Amino acid sequence: MEIKQMKYFVEVVKNGGMTQASEHLYIAQSTISKNIKSIEDEFNITLFDRRKKHIILTDIGQIFYDKCVEALAVLDDLSLEMGDVTNLERGHIRVGISAIMNVRLFTESLNEFHNKYPNVTYEVIEGGGKAVESYLNSDEIDVGITTLPVDDDIYHAVPLYNEKLLLVVDKNAELAKQSTVYLGDLKSEQFIMFHDDYYLKDQIIESCRKVGFHPKTVAKMSQITFIENMIRDGIGVSILPESIVRILNDGVVGIEITGADAAWNLGLIWKKDSYMNHVTHEWIQFLTEYK
Repeated sequence: MEIKQMKYFVEVVKNGGMTQASEHLYIAQSTISKNIKSIEDEFNITLFDRRKKHIILTDIGQIFYDKCVEALAVLDDLSLEMGDVTNLERGHIRVGISAIMNVRLFTESLNEFHNKYPNVTYEVIEGGGKAVESYLNSDEIDVGITTLPVDDDIYHAVPLYNEKLLLVVDKNAELAKQSTVYLGDLKSEQFIMFHDDYYLKDQIIESCRKVGFHPKTVAKMSQITFIENMIRDGIGVSILPESIVRILNDGVVGIEITGADAAWNLGLIWKKDSYMNHVTHEWIQFLTEYK
């Protein structure tokens, strides 16, 4: 049985006859008659008492009519729901973000998108770049914001922005008097690093290796506030993106680094060959243009 057959049958009942239904639907009466006969043959039932002059439903016809009305109402609701999603009236976006990113870019763009589509909802998970990739691989999120580059055999990627990495020290430290510092001169410093699931840690270690030393790590953590306080207390130094340094208080200072890979590139990534709902796809396009 086809949906159109149910619709024809319901219209016949609502309009009180096949002639009236054909006029209402702008189709031939013979088409309606043929489709209703097809329903009766398929289920081996009789829908109408044809001995009467007017349309009279049989007992089974009444039951069938009630069920058809229910089914068509469900289909109408489904159509509206799907229309809402594809028209961005509704939808849900699951995003994984790095703790070490320009959060204002994310929140400002999200605010503008939300103002435009207020019924869209969001779920945001924070973690290092490796954690974001893990969330994507396990389908816990639909899109991630993380360090680039990534494995292009697995992920699509769109660059968002890049910025400098700065050495961050206590404002009263000797290093704070310098406008720039050569990375190789930091071999005796104690480093406060991010946890192992952050690519920034790998990048710092690799940069240090290229200038001849392995950084001494005094602590690993993922909370910017803790890192800032440890630097102010003289426990160690850290290397952070410039946008993060800008939001720290004046108890610490950022110094440009030479002799290192001091660029920090972030972008949107999502899995290749995986389903993405319409609203997430539109948000990616929006954020790409917004940047």
